[in-house]
Amino acid sequence: SVGREGPSVQVGAAVMLSWGNFCRKYNFAFRGLSTNELVATGAAGGLAAAFNAPLAGVIFAIEELGRGVMLRWERRVLLGVLAAGFILVAIQGNSPYFPAYKGATAIPYLYLWLAICGVVCGVLGGIFGRLLAKGLAGLSPLKWRDWIRKHPIYVALLLGLVLAAMGTYSEGQTYGTGYNVVARALEGQLVSPEVGILKLFATVTTYWNGIAGGIFTPSLTTGAGIGTMLWEISNGMVDQRFLVILCMAAFLAGGTQSPVTASVVVMEMTGAQPVLIWLLISSIIASIISRQFSPKPFYHFAAGRFRQRMQEQQAEDLRRNEIQEK
Repeated sequence: SVGREGPSVQVGAAVMLSWGNFCRKYNFAFRGLSTNELVATGAAGGLAAAFNAPLAGVIFAIEELGRGVMLRWERRVLLGVLAAGFILVAIQGNSPYFPAYKGATAIPYLYLWLAICGVVCGVLGGIFGRLLAKGLAGLSPLKWRDWIRKHPIYVALLLGLVLAAMGTYSEGQTYGTGYNVVARALEGQLVSPEVGILKLFATVTTYWNGIAGGIFTPSLTTGAGIGTMLWEISNGMVDQRFLVILCMAAFLAGGTQSPVTASVVVMEMTGAQPVLIWLLISSIIASIISRQFSPKPFYHFAAGRFRQRMQEQQAEDLRRNEIQEK
């Protein structure tokens, strides 16, 4: 259960950094851009290209990549992100990633449903982010943790069996990005209400295995499943497609705690400009609720943990070198 935007972001960052360093070495271009700015431009450009969403790439760079990092948002950085998105549009055409949204733009008791979607997705998104951040070892009893850390292959086997069981039960709907589930839900077709919860745990299980991939698209699929579940609970009193698109944005916002990015990503991926304000409201509610379960945004928690590991490894290597020299 993985998305393609994770590798796209990483590859985009690596390519832009290498290209920028090459150009600066030969005094060709990018002389005024720092390493952070090159990485941010490439990473956000990778997201824009993955989803055919240039504006979402810019918002992602400002809201997510720029959080807690010293970045000077020069026009060249933003133009670089937009260029990546527009180049993809020129190659593949200006069509949304998902089927275009054709549902309602307002429903009865609108603000009540905005709050319900925001709260439910905020709780589940916060749990999702916490599960990803803590990892299997962090959530296991203390006596099991050493065994889990020392036997990653056995752990991967067991988690793989769990993932296969969920995939078999859902008839394959928890595998991959979940594109077909979202497409059917956005077109008003029937989707199993339990798919959203299964997709949440399938994504967590995949991530715990250490498999490379993004969580954006699986999160959107989870949100679509939650929206379908709420529609079933309401006994069909509102437009299913409206609840689906609200929960797509809200769950992504809950998982990443980046409400503006989540709203704009969903808007661009579905061509749902008329409901952007409602997406934003639900996403902000979900982001606030999510912080009660996972105080630190998942991406920044993971980055801090990775940085700590690298520092510990460098300190260990330095200690070994000193011992060898003696």
